[in-house]
Amino acid sequence: MISRKIGTFLIAATFFIIGIITLSHYGINWDTINHLPRGQAYLNYFLSGLRDYSNLPKWKPYWQNPKNLLIDADIPKNEVTGRSYYQSNATTFDWFMDHDGGHPPASDILSAGFNRIFFGKLRLVNDIDAYRVYGIFLAASLVGLVFWWGSEIYGSFAGLLAAISLALYPLFWSESHFNTEKDIPETVFWAFTLFSVWRGVTKKSIKWFLLSGVFFGLALGTKFNILFSIFVILPWLVFSFKKDILKNIKLTLAVLAVPFIGIAIFIASWPYLWPDIAGRITKVIGFYKNIGLTADLNVRFLGPFNMNTYPLQWILYTTPLIILFLFIIGLLSAIYRVRKEKDKVSLLILLWFIVPVARVSWPGTTVYGGIRQIMEFIPAMAILAGLGGSALRDWFSFIFQKKIFAFLMIICFIPILLKLIQIHPNENVYFNSLIGGLAGAKKMDIPSWGNTFGAVYRQGVRWINENAEPGARVVLNYELMPNIPLIWFRQDIVFSNAQRSGFLREGEYSIALIYDGIGNRSYYDSYLEKLVEPVYTVKVDGVDILKVWKNDELHLKVPWREGLATSAEMKKMDFGLRFDLGEVKKLSKIEIDYSELHCKPLLSAYLQVSTNGIKWEILPGSLPRDWLIPVLGVQPKDGKFIGPFVGQEAKYIDLVFFPKDACLGKVKNFRVYVLK
Repeated sequence: MISRKIGTFLIAATFFIIGIITLSHYGINWDTINHLPRGQAYLNYFLSGLRDYSNLPKWKPYWQNPKNLLIDADIPKNEVTGRSYYQSNATTFDWFMDHDGGHPPASDILSAGFNRIFFGKLRLVNDIDAYRVYGIFLAASLVGLVFWWGSEIYGSFAGLLAAISLALYPLFWSESHFNTEKDIPETVFWAFTLFSVWRGVTKKSIKWFLLSGVFFGLALGTKFNILFSIFVILPWLVFSFKKDILKNIKLTLAVLAVPFIGIAIFIASWPYLWPDIAGRITKVIGFYKNIGLTADLNVRFLGPFNMNTYPLQWILYTTPLIILFLFIIGLLSAIYRVRKEKDKVSLLILLWFIVPVARVSWPGTTVYGGIRQIMEFIPAMAILAGLGGSALRDWFSFIFQKKIFAFLMIICFIPILLKLIQIHPNENVYFNSLIGGLAGAKKMDIPSWGNTFGAVYRQGVRWINENAEPGARVVLNYELMPNIPLIWFRQDIVFSNAQRSGFLREGEYSIALIYDGIGNRSYYDSYLEKLVEPVYTVKVDGVDILKVWKNDELHLKVPWREGLATSAEMKKMDFGLRFDLGEVKKLSKIEIDYSELHCKPLLSAYLQVSTNGIKWEILPGSLPRDWLIPVLGVQPKDGKFIGPFVGQEAKYIDLVFFPKDACLGKVKNFRVYVLK
C-alpha cells in the first residue's frame, strides 16, 4: 500500500504530464488579449523597475507551428528572441496604469512568469503555450489536493474517486489548458484557502492560518469570487468552534491576520490601484456588480421564488452521469453525517459546493457562458462523489468484497474517459445523455451550447496552414483578431479582418466559432452560413462548433445569379426611405447614389425588410459604425451607399436613418438587385 504522499504525487504528476502533452491541442481563451499583455507589463515592472520594455530585445516576426508544443519556428531557434509576442510596446506599464480595470491581475502576472521561465529562459515550450503551463500546474496541484483531502477525511478509496472525478470532469479538464488567467486559478486558490483554514483549525496551527491568508490573497488577486468563501468559512467555524483557539493569543492573531494578508497581496500585486486605492477598488466593485446582477435573465430559467435555475440545469446536463450519480449519493451521505454525527468537515464540503452555485441562483443574479465562472464548486462536487462511492462500497460489502467493488466502481469511469477522448480537445462543450449530448443542448437551445470561448480556433488555424494556397488571406467572421495569435499563421498568410469581402467573393478564408445566437449577428455570418459551403468543420456529437469557409465562386451553395428589380419604387418616410419591389423577391443588394450638398452627415442607420409591411426583420449592422463589407470601407461614403442582403425574401426595404435631413436621404437614383 503506497503512502498518501506518494499517491498524491503520482496522481498530480500523471495529470500534469498528460496535460502538458495535450497542451498544444487547445487554442487560447478569447479573453487572453486582456490578460497576458497586462501580466507581462506588471511583471517586467516588478523585476526591472522599468515602465516599458527597453530592457528587452526587439521582437522578430516568425511563424510558430501551432501543432508543436516546442519552439518550432520558420526561422532558426536562436533567432527567436526570448521576448514574448504579448510584450508589446503598445501595452506597457504606463498604458495599464491609465486603462486597467476589471478582474485583478495576480494570475496574469504568475502566468507571465511561467512564460518567462519556460519560453524566455529555458526555451522548453513555445511562447503561447508557455503561459498555459501555469494552468496545468495549478490544476494538477488541485487534483492532488482533492486526493489528499478526500483520503484524509473519507478514506483512500474516496480520495481516489474524488481525484478521478475532478480530473475527468470535462469542463475542468478542458479549461485547465486555456482558461489560465481567471477561472482555473480562482478554483484552485479557493480550494487551497479552505484546506488551509481547515488545517489551521484542526491542527491549531499558526502556519496554516497564515498560509490561508496567502491563498486568499492570490484568489482575491485573481477574481472577487473568493469573497463569497466567507459564507462557507464562517458558518463552518461557528459549527466547529473551539474555545481553546481564543485562549491562544498567537493563534487568534494569526486568524485575524488572514484577511489583512489577503488584502495586502491583492493591492501589492495590482499597481493600477496604487494612485487611488479606494477610488479604483470602488470601480472594480462596480464592474463585478455589473456582470453579476442583470435584468436580462432568461425567463425560461426562472424557478420558484424567481430563482435562476440556469446554473443547476447546466450542472445537471454537463456532469458525467457516473460523477453525477456518485455526487448525489455523497451529498445525501454528507447531509446524514452532519445531522446525525455532527461531522464538521462534511459541513465544510457541503457549503463549499452550495455557496458558489447559490450565489448565481439567487433571485436577481445571473451567470452567462455556462458555469465556468463558478468552477469553485467542482472540487467540492468531486470530493462528495468520492464520499458517495465509498459509501456505496460499504453498503454493498455484504455482496462484494471491497476490493472487487472498488475495481468495478473505477471501471464505471471508462465510458466518460472514452467520450472525452472522442471529443478531444473540445471537452468544454460536453453535454451528457440526459439532454442528448451537444445535439440535444442545441435542440433545446441551451444558452452557450457549443461555445468553446476560442479554444477550437487552433484546429481551424492548423487546417488553413496545411491547406491554404501561398499568400492566402484569412479573416474571422465576427470576432476580434487577437483571439488568434498572429504567429500561428504561416508568414505568407495575410490575417486581417479588413479582407472580408462578402458578396464580392474575393477568395478569403473565414473562420468562425459556431454556437447559439451567432447565425444573424452580422451580415458576414449570415452570408457565409446561408450561401457558402464550408471547406472544413469541427463537430462534436454531430454539431458544428467551428467552420472554415473559402469565399469564392467555387464554394457557393447555388450559382449566384442576380438581376435588377425594375419595378422597385422609392418613397420618403418620416424614418427615412422605403423601397417597394411590387412583389416578394429574394434580395441581393441595394445601391444608392445621393447628393452631399446642403445636408447633414449620417449619425446612424440600419436596414429592415418585410414581406407584407406589417412584420419587419431588422438586419444586423448599425451604419456607419459597422463596416458590413470591410473591403468596401465605411458605408455610406462619397455619395454612394451599398447595402448587402443574403437572399432575404421581402417586398419592402426600409432604410432607417438619423438625422432625418442626413445626406443619405437626398437620393439621386437607386438600384435594387434580387437573386434569380
